[in-house]
Amino acid sequence: MILITDRLSTACALKETIQVVEPCTVVALGQAYEVGSEHTIVICDIDPGTPDVLSLTKAVLARCRPCSTIPVLHLARRGGEAALGQARSLGATAVMPHDASPTQILFTVKRLVEARRSAVPRTAAPAIAVVADNVRKAGSIYNGVLGSLRSGEPVSVDTLERGSTAVLAAVGGGRLATWLDVVRSYDDITYQHCLLVACFAASFSMSLGLSVGGQRLVAKAALLHDIGKLHIDRDILNKPGKLTAAEMDVVRRHPAIGHRMLVNQGGFDPQVLDMVLHHHEFLDGSGYPDGIGGDAIAPLVRLLTICDIYAALVERRSYKAPMSSRDAFAILHGMAGKLDRGLLRSFEAMVEG
Repeated sequence: MILITDRLSTACALKETIQVVEPCTVVALGQAYEVGSEHTIVICDIDPGTPDVLSLTKAVLARCRPCSTIPVLHLARRGGEAALGQARSLGATAVMPHDASPTQILFTVKRLVEARRSAVPRTAAPAIAVVADNVRKAGSIYNGVLGSLRSGEPVSVDTLERGSTAVLAAVGGGRLATWLDVVRSYDDITYQHCLLVACFAASFSMSLGLSVGGQRLVAKAALLHDIGKLHIDRDILNKPGKLTAAEMDVVRRHPAIGHRMLVNQGGFDPQVLDMVLHHHEFLDGSGYPDGIGGDAIAPLVRLLTICDIYAALVERRSYKAPMSSRDAFAILHGMAGKLDRGLLRSFEAMVEG
């Protein structure tokens, strides 16, 4: 995508917001720019307040928009009929106020890009290929994180940032069902599970309108939430039958182990640490490792807990078929008093919608 702007001072922040959908190039109004390939969308963050600026903007758009089916999102600086008239003269597909929230802009960009892809299926990349590519990127980064942790090396913050970006890009560019199909093809249980949780958590955070920063926090925590299982015997983790009481005690150590690993390294956001430590806590205080409940469980932790349980129910195992979404939600709704019912209803609406 391409962002044409006369406000370079704010363009970087806007670029950071929208490029979770796909890479974005920023072009200053009047800047020489060679069109290398067709863009999926053009975002116009310009105030065409004078005839000269309006004429220049039209010329730049004509160069960056070789095909009329490419949508144009105009971020208007003014309101009223005059501003709408300018937007129409620019060929804008959609108009939003320039001070709209990052989440609003992101969702509009995603909607316009997806609408064009649906309208031109012969030239648009198949959703499965787009999502699969980002799943591979996220999986490769996740494997790198696990490798670092196994060898006692610190996890690169930049690497984890790229992992969260890949997750958000895949969620923004595809459907949940597509992600599920791709991730279920992996045999490693922990690997499959963490990528599924990351998918559900990132999608859920977007649907709730969390800021891009909040979405990144959730995606990072989802990728890291089960790292403590690196120190749990694989025979226990992969056991097809019911765990013994002693084995369950071992498994229940993983949140505290993972939390300690991250604390010892340092540099992780306190909210990420909280989600890693407490994603198995329940509102009624019956969870682990600390047995906290009620208001002591933060909203982002509650969100991750729902995604974690749902992913465990619908993922494929060598010894069982994936549970249907309907049956999984029946179990979740049966956990009365343990889960945030409002969040659960919102999550179900997102998945089933």
